[in-house]
Amino acid sequence: MMILKKSISLILKIARIFISTNDNTIVYHSFPDVSDNSFALFIYIINHYPEFNNIWLIDHVNKKQDYYKTISNYTSCSNFSLVKKNSLKGVWVFLKSKYIIHTHGLFNKLSLSNKQVNINLWHGMPLKNIGHLDNNKIVPKSHYLIATSKIFKNIMSQAFNIQNNNVFVTGQPRNDFMFENKYSLCHLLGINEDLFKKTILWMPTYRKSVIGDVRNDGKIDKAKDFFSNNNLNLLNNHLINIETVCFVKLHPMDYMSVNDFQKYSNIYFINESHFTGNGVTLYSVLGSIDLMLTDFSSIYIDFLLLDKPIGFVFSDFHEYFNSRGFVFENPKEYMPGKVISTIEELIIFLNELFLYKKDNFSEKRKIVKDKFHDITSNFSEKVFNNLVETNA
Repeated sequence: MMILKKSISLILKIARIFISTNDNTIVYHSFPDVSDNSFALFIYIINHYPEFNNIWLIDHVNKKQDYYKTISNYTSCSNFSLVKKNSLKGVWVFLKSKYIIHTHGLFNKLSLSNKQVNINLWHGMPLKNIGHLDNNKIVPKSHYLIATSKIFKNIMSQAFNIQNNNVFVTGQPRNDFMFENKYSLCHLLGINEDLFKKTILWMPTYRKSVIGDVRNDGKIDKAKDFFSNNNLNLLNNHLINIETVCFVKLHPMDYMSVNDFQKYSNIYFINESHFTGNGVTLYSVLGSIDLMLTDFSSIYIDFLLLDKPIGFVFSDFHEYFNSRGFVFENPKEYMPGKVISTIEELIIFLNELFLYKKDNFSEKRKIVKDKFHDITSNFSEKVFNNLVETNA
């Protein structure tokens, strides 16, 4: 099998010499399919530049109808096609395209071609180690990367072993959706918003993954597990008292599933299917959130742009520090919110914020936001302009 794969790679490498690229064709890929930064940039391009031919390379052709629904919620344009990535046609359109846009790499075993422009939009500015900083053996290859600030420009350059001047400080395209205010999380899931005064989104990162980069990071003591039945019952009862709803979105790579949890009146476990099934991206509902809870997920860096409270919920900081590790020597300095390690501390934090109206971290949020975000609007436009101007 290994010999076959190497032979195919060699054949494609030779074929590339004789295959000309189409200057107006763009190939997109993401994980999950039709999502994240690749999707946001695609929507910007298809709505503003009709001369481009847009092709999505997807892994799950059985979900095409979901993808069509999502796309139709953001554009009325039809100048695109969906093609199975691992197919002869998928490889062909990849080889013929001038621009390659992705979030996790695309046909990474093939060397980069000078005939093409390959940009890795990635899927968030990192707090935890990624790429070469994490000693990964397989790191996506590209000509260009993006970052949200000069600080992350240097980090991304090191993580992907790309020259510093090939990292564009543009912000992330997906953050354009946060400011449109078209959707709310309650409405998306068919929940009556009038029943609740506040909405929380809890976004834990994974400790154990079962797909993608399969790994174990950190270790949560069962006695301190926020998602134990006992702790969830305590939290749910308190949420009832303060008329608040909490949505817990599991990471796409997490070994846990929504079916692992019992039903609660004020806590809802959700996953990517709740968004794809409704044809809406996660970033389109962030504007409707009053509080973000997370641990080491990069989504809080995006959420800083909205200047809303953030709570950092984890009980395994040292274990995670010694396994996965962080891009900053002291990551807690860059966490502008309450650090919470027990369910009792979480309840106290919710009381301070929602009952006593005390937002004790507004100044620190601004300080960290200014460090992490040199760009605060029109992110997709800036990515596109950098890409075109650099390769004019």
